[in-house]
Amino acid sequence: MIEVVLFLGVFTLQIVAISVLIPVRFTRRIRSDLASIPASRLAEVYPGVDVARSYERILTRYRVTNRVVAALGLLLLGWFLSYMQRPEWREGAVSGIVTAYFFLQNFPLMLIAWLVRRFNVVHKRSLPEAKRKAMLQRRGLFDFVSPLQIALAALAYLQFVLFVFYIARHPFPGFAGPLVNIVMVTLMDLMLASVVYWMMYRRKRGPLETHENRMHVTRFVARSYAYMCILIPVFLSFSFARKLLDLETWGPFESSLSFLVLMLVMLRVQGPFSRDACSATAAPVL
Repeated sequence: MIEVVLFLGVFTLQIVAISVLIPVRFTRRIRSDLASIPASRLAEVYPGVDVARSYERILTRYRVTNRVVAALGLLLLGWFLSYMQRPEWREGAVSGIVTAYFFLQNFPLMLIAWLVRRFNVVHKRSLPEAKRKAMLQRRGLFDFVSPLQIALAALAYLQFVLFVFYIARHPFPGFAGPLVNIVMVTLMDLMLASVVYWMMYRRKRGPLETHENRMHVTRFVARSYAYMCILIPVFLSFSFARKLLDLETWGPFESSLSFLVLMLVMLRVQGPFSRDACSATAAPVL
């Protein structure tokens, strides 16, 4: 079946992109961040600590964890290749495993965040805050995301609302109704918007965070969340359309493709490496 072949190909790309290529890029950025901070400043914040060596140990654990996750993905790929040749293979089981594996692929990021936080708790020295200076730069939403992204997010939300009301007239088994689906998507949008608003007006995190770093991180998060507000309603609509058309066997392909597109969009939003754009990890990490 063509949908099985396409799923196996996309799932292979999901393994390589999320558990191999993105960790390599992330590791390079961490090293770039450290190289951009003067050694004297690191010694002031982390007295008596070899920060470069400590972070190399953290990055080693991060790499090993990603390799283990990638190896598990290859084992899953082999199992999918065997299981999906059977006439009685179940779409729900495969889609559930793909979703669980995607969350597992994000575990190394949570691990490195926890390791860095523990490192800061143990070794970071509290420095007196410098006198705060008012920034005369006015910040608005369109300073971080384009009007086109906001318009696309609004259109994605509107088409989802109209589509679920259409489905309510021709419901498929398991459809929760338009109100439940609209409330869920609305709550997601409000939660993401509240995080962006908080980041736009939050206080400085610490002595190593510059205004440029803060603006870069806020821009990255705002654009990422804007794309999530665009993509998630579209992916949900495709999922509902698939069920309406009785194309259940396309579920695993759709799930894997959605996860892959979402992560690649996040990587694209992060932007290229540069000394000035190193803050996507430096500000939250250091």
